[in-house]
Amino acid sequence: MTLTELQQAFTVQGIELVITKKRVKNINFRIKLNECHVSVPAWASEKAAIMAVYARLDWAVQANERLRCRFNAPSRRLLTLWGEPADLPDDEAAVLAIYRQQLQARIGQLTAKWQPIVGRAANEVRLRKMTTRWGTCNTRQGRVWLSVYLAAYPYECTEYVFVHELCHLIHANHSPLFWAEVKKAMPDYKKWHDLLKGKVV
Repeated sequence: MTLTELQQAFTVQGIELVITKKRVKNINFRIKLNECHVSVPAWASEKAAIMAVYARLDWAVQANERLRCRFNAPSRRLLTLWGEPADLPDDEAAVLAIYRQQLQARIGQLTAKWQPIVGRAANEVRLRKMTTRWGTCNTRQGRVWLSVYLAAYPYECTEYVFVHELCHLIHANHSPLFWAEVKKAMPDYKKWHDLLKGKVV
């Protein structure tokens, strides 16, 4: 992992990562609202520093969320589009409209690519504002719903969620057989699964 990739992992979670080398004995972390400041010993290698900071990603996300709630501040996750910083409106409704438009424009290529790979086709793919899950599948009607918030993340995350929901048309559960289908269709699925969970990828 590179420093740029590390910073992107924090950016996707709405946190600006600032790393500074100082004359300190240990790596020190300090969270401000939507910012994570890290002091790294001058003698530490870049690789060691990156791994140490990456290991604290979950902690940083949780600490920032506590600060966000304390100050009643909006999440900066809405400031990313397809995993990259973007100049988006301050109004959440306007941002969600952009997200919906971006996702809608890609549904065609999404279905064309992944339905033949999975071996199942959705009768319909819809978008919905969902905050507790990334997608759902009505197995009886063959309808897949995707969260509009997926557009804040790298496009591969949307691909993973779509594959996940398509695989429910094969196994309507999360059994080992289900996950085997997901892995068969998308061998690197766990990278995107973990990114959506806020875990190290």
